[in-house]
Amino acid sequence: MIEKRVQMMDAGMRLFQTEKPFGTVLGGIKTEMAKYGNVQRANEIDPARLPDSTGETDLFLDWSSATKYRYISCKLEDAGEAGTTDEGETIHRYAVLLKEGNRNKPMNTVLSAAAFLIYLALAWIIGKGHPSFWLVLIFLALGCITAFRLLRPSKAATELVSKLLDIFKEAK
Repeated sequence: MIEKRVQMMDAGMRLFQTEKPFGTVLGGIKTEMAKYGNVQRANEIDPARLPDSTGETDLFLDWSSATKYRYISCKLEDAGEAGTTDEGETIHRYAVLLKEGNRNKPMNTVLSAAAFLIYLALAWIIGKGHPSFWLVLIFLALGCITAFRLLRPSKAATELVSKLLDIFKEAK
């Protein structure tokens, strides 16, 4: 199931040239994206099920984990012709535009709150019922750091977008 409240944001664009027609290029992009999760073409998915901020898309990748909803949408556009090959084939120029979105699942929020409370309980246990100010402060900081690391946006998503854009750049 796709979470509609995920905010999709522009993640990058790459121009590349190839002799291959539009459909073949789109199929190649789908193959690359399918290595990371479930990819659907625009005609395979109801646009009403997608997050509102997705806009027009040719491919939609759902690579959610147990704790985060993670999506990447891909729009391939023909950017004109770039000449011809020695054999007389037309070289097409394409632009691939990616949007990325991720959101915490409720379980991730519960885990971060539980981690925070566990650190406070540890401060109480270690302090034998009367923890010192510094002990509480240290464990409060550890709890905040842990909660922040669990709730922050997915770094894996930005790394995957960069990796996909580099792959598309080398497309032939």
